[in-house]
Amino acid sequence: MTYKRTLTPVERYYVSCDNHKPPHKTPCLNQMMLEGIGDFDESKWQKAVEIASQKNPGSRLVLSGKLGFSKWKASNKPARLRIVDGSNWDGMSDANCPFQGAALPPFEGPTTEVVLIKGNPARIAVRTHHGAMDGRGTQTFIDDVFRVLNGEEPLGENSTITDLELAKQINGGEQRFGEFIPDDAIPPTGKPDGNSQGSHWIRRRLPGKHKQVLAKAAIAISELTNRFGESNTRIQLPVDMRPRAEGIRSTGNLTGTIMMNVNPSTTPDEWDNTIRQLIEEQREAELPRFASSIPLNWFGWLPLSLMKYANKKLSVKRLTTGLYRTHAIISNLGRLPISNYSGGGFEAKCGFFIPPEFEATAFFLTMSGSPDGIDFVLRIPNVLATNNRMEKALDYILSKYNIESLVAA
Repeated sequence: MTYKRTLTPVERYYVSCDNHKPPHKTPCLNQMMLEGIGDFDESKWQKAVEIASQKNPGSRLVLSGKLGFSKWKASNKPARLRIVDGSNWDGMSDANCPFQGAALPPFEGPTTEVVLIKGNPARIAVRTHHGAMDGRGTQTFIDDVFRVLNGEEPLGENSTITDLELAKQINGGEQRFGEFIPDDAIPPTGKPDGNSQGSHWIRRRLPGKHKQVLAKAAIAISELTNRFGESNTRIQLPVDMRPRAEGIRSTGNLTGTIMMNVNPSTTPDEWDNTIRQLIEEQREAELPRFASSIPLNWFGWLPLSLMKYANKKLSVKRLTTGLYRTHAIISNLGRLPISNYSGGGFEAKCGFFIPPEFEATAFFLTMSGSPDGIDFVLRIPNVLATNNRMEKALDYILSKYNIESLVAA
């Protein structure tokens, strides 16, 4: 099919976070990681990526047009495949990460790449521009790459629907907006310290099987914020909207969000019941309010340069005041189908997702399960991570799962 879709306001925000001039920088990335054993058959991987790219045109997107006329269009070039040396990277943080900082420029492409990382263990990074795909879309693409590696037909995608269109469809043809949320949240690690730009991430492995993982993480974060006088904690949860549209296969940005309030006295059962109720109310299909008085659709007509200036101004404001929109974002990817991720000389043992680098987000935690444990990855701004505050926060969260020791991958 000829793939073309309108750039939506949320996607435009992701694109506005880029540094579009050399040296290019793409902070808003989905980065799905697979970790395992083996020796890559590079020719098989190249062919598989090319075939999967043909069946999933959303992996070949480049951006064209200006303002509200901007559109994603599929190019003729497949997703990029790179091979790098990961022998000096332990996979537990961004220190010595061999693909750190590699840009995916939206106007030139590629906006999707697969990175084969040689080492022991061997690793694979599936990196996509968040303006073109979401986390589930990234997984949809790599699923097809592995199908090809194993001699199967790729399923491909069958829809160019946007997040706005799907949300409207879910709401019976109407647009429903969530409430405007002010900047009044103190970060779980305390006030900003210093003026170092950027952010870092770290990873921990939790061995064994555990129940109510998301609820326990959220309650632990609430306990952390409670140290600074915050009795109520606001957690933002990304939610995949694809299950609302039967038969849809898309690599696009079809993630909504729900807001959850939690406090230290909340129980895991209360958390689970509240989430269930919000999902039943289809709250993930509520459109976000980026400003109290500006309609969402207007953001499509703002120049990227103006949005970039506003992003910087917002980051400085939050750095100065120490107040953020949410206390934390938690993205729970659930149990990954690890057994499906073997082929081309590689056998996966676990997987994890590196959170995007949103400079104005105080605390971004991802969780994903594999047969022998759960991977937690936390990213926070440098100014909120001083004095080992990030490490202490993540270790505190994992301590709530009643284990005697933390085991690195």
